Amino acid sequence: MSKFGIDVSDNQGMINWPEAAAGGVQFAILRTVRGSGKTDYQFEANYAGCQAAGIPVGGYKYSYATTVAEAQREAEQVVALFAGRQMDLPIWFDMEDKCQRGLSRGRLADMANAFMSVISAAGYRTGVYCNLDWYKNVLPVSQITTNDWWIARYGANNGRAEERFKPSVTSMSGWQYTSRGRVSGISGNVDCNILYRDYTGAGSGSTDMVIPSGGIPYSSDVLSLQQALNYDGVTDAAGKRLTEDGKPGPATKSAIAKVVLKAGPYSGGWYRVGSEGVMVNWLQIRLNELIGDRIIALIGHLLTEDGRYGNDTRLVVGLWQELRGLKMDYICGPATITSLL
Repeated sequence: MSKFGIDVSDNQGMINWPEAAAGGVQFAILRTVRGSGKTDYQFEANYAGCQAAGIPVGGYKYSYATTVAEAQREAEQVVALFAGRQMDLPIWFDMEDKCQRGLSRGRLADMANAFMSVISAAGYRTGVYCNLDWYKNVLPVSQITTNDWWIARYGANNGRAEERFKPSVTSMSGWQYTSRGRVSGISGNVDCNILYRDYTGAGSGSTDMVIPSGGIPYSSDVLSLQQALNYDGVTDAAGKRLTEDGKPGPATKSAIAKVVLKAGPYSGGWYRVGSEGVMVNWLQIRLNELIGDRIIALIGHLLTEDGRYGNDTRLVVGLWQELRGLKMDYICGPATITSLL
């Protein structure tokens, strides 16, 4: 049976783990060591809280390594922190930092394998975490020796898991489906995950979708747009929230008419990030779905679905406008949004 869980760091502050367990959290993946080499400030409290609440625990190390030696050192810091204590789930090597993206594919594979070798030698199961863009376009997956891939893809990033955004990845142990989840015992947003492999019992878990308390509605393009508009506080002409019914009626059209998404001003040879939010995230998802191959040909990879209207998003909006015969102003206004439906 697949399970619902969260990954946390000191960014979540103090967590009431009994409340989290009562609210449906079935596992937790804890940040271990910070970039400075110091232990995450809440690791000990989180580990003890999970043990007391009966929540299985795994860990992750967000890596800043750019060499094999640095990756090994990061793994050694994690092993030293654990000091032989039990970990129920794998320890994942988190590869996504901008300092690593330009490294050779061979170097990235060697770093991942070196990290996992140290963790495995200490008696812990291990794997690699990355977002879907990194899995498809950056990492040499066939050269990385793991069967435990933890993949991030947020979709509409509205706190809910939507089946259509589930990555199709061989050996995917877990899916991080949102950074805007809400669970009992935590004030504020938290990353939410579905785990498909049973590490604590016999056999491998089902790949069925777990259903968190918020449900897992399938979103049509119009419905997901309505959800994004509501999340960003864009109202209809009467100032009311949209009814999330998947119907492109007058109220939805009046809300669309208010939207202008664009990059920041050009400065120092680069466009600074401008608009941010779930609407930008919706835009990036739709563009990836509709013209993914053309996007890769233009910028070398799919758009990062991060809700930030940076230079890549600006360029791809211009590409879409050119393909659809729209005014190429690189701004996503009502006409561009409507053309994406």
